[in-house]
Amino acid sequence: MCGIYGILSNDTIKDRKILTIGIQKLRHRGPDDYGEIWLNRDTVGLAHQRLAIIDTSKAGHQPMSNRINNNTIIFNGEIYNFKSLKEDLKIRGRSFFSNSDTEVLLQAYEEWGTDCLNKIEGMFSLAIYDNHNKTLFLARDRAGEKPLYYYQDDRSFRFASELKAILSDEKIERSVDISSLDCYLNMGFVPGERCILDGFSKLPPAHALIYSLNTHHTKIWKYWSLPQSKKNFDSKFDLVEKLRTLLEKSIESQLVSDVPLGILLSGGTDSSIITAIASKLSPGIKTFTVNFPNGGKFDESQHARLISNHFKTDHVELDVNPPNASLFEKLAIQFDEPLTDSSMIPTFLISELVSNHCKVVLGGDGGDELFGGYEHHSRLLWLQTIKKFVPDMLVPIISIFISRRLPQGFKGRNWIRALRYDLDSSLPLIATYFDEQYREDLLEKYQNDFISISERVISERTPKE
Repeated sequence: MCGIYGILSNDTIKDRKILTIGIQKLRHRGPDDYGEIWLNRDTVGLAHQRLAIIDTSKAGHQPMSNRINNNTIIFNGEIYNFKSLKEDLKIRGRSFFSNSDTEVLLQAYEEWGTDCLNKIEGMFSLAIYDNHNKTLFLARDRAGEKPLYYYQDDRSFRFASELKAILSDEKIERSVDISSLDCYLNMGFVPGERCILDGFSKLPPAHALIYSLNTHHTKIWKYWSLPQSKKNFDSKFDLVEKLRTLLEKSIESQLVSDVPLGILLSGGTDSSIITAIASKLSPGIKTFTVNFPNGGKFDESQHARLISNHFKTDHVELDVNPPNASLFEKLAIQFDEPLTDSSMIPTFLISELVSNHCKVVLGGDGGDELFGGYEHHSRLLWLQTIKKFVPDMLVPIISIFISRRLPQGFKGRNWIRALRYDLDSSLPLIATYFDEQYREDLLEKYQNDFISISERVISERTPKE
């Protein structure tokens, strides 16, 4: 994890401290190295906080500029196929002065332009200032693992890994975006390109952006979409073998590191599969399990121990102390936008403990989303079966009548509301926190401003026939 921050202005930026102060807000993302550079007669400032993973030498320092045309990159993330890309670029006549994936990214852009996004595999948010065209190229990885915020006014364009870097300039106006607040009250997070602050945006996953310093024009496009599923499926055996191959290839590429690396092992299916494959590729790899004293069912250490013993990993068990009130103050500083996910608490505690042993860890996060591992997936199938026994004309009446008489937060209330959806063509939001009526009451003063935009967001997520 690294931190990036940049400012582009139509006017010469006289106060250079603004860049320094902003990037220092991101030091927690990369304490190993710091750098900043001013370009184009001090109208472009780029800064970087580095967590050194690949090529930890000074050769990997950022911002990194090409020695020929002075194109400059700042980058947060890791490119898993950088070695094969590097060989391809060498064949094309390009030479390298470092062993970093950052330089490969920069050279890939200079060879293929923005089409380089179709060739790279990894997690990233990147920014490249093109000195010849006087343009800024921003891009975010396909899944949106690495964050990227931006803000544009009449005279400047700013971007950063976190809002707090941009907000270090006290001259920037800040107010809550009511539509985004409506989304948060409904879903528990601010989705897509929206931001909790008015005038700020997030670059969505699998999107890229070009900003022209000359014209002040911004172009945004989506460079990747999920491939369509095949109508004629392979046999189950073939699909399992394809999945195995993909997992092995993915894990092998993510084991590349110039610093100590380990695995977060809970003993569940996801992390156990990762451990099984990684231990084959790297025998004796470190695994970490977190113990929650008196945690009951939340303490999974015995399951992790069985997996570790079976695959003969170098296993470490860490005890997590119960959180106190001071932790919430730390989290409030870290999270620039509101979030209702309580897992942020154990995630922070675990990361803090593991950082004393390893700089990089692999985990199973995302497996449930990808493979339908959450209970509500099977519950929706059950709900679809129940609906078959209820007359169509009664379904919306039952749903609305009962849900309006149950208090907000009542267990099962969202499932009753979900009856009114056609589950063959739409996906109800089961994790609703405040429904339309409650949000209208809470935001009554601003009703004309948001008109329940979160309902529109949900409809945008619904699969089309």
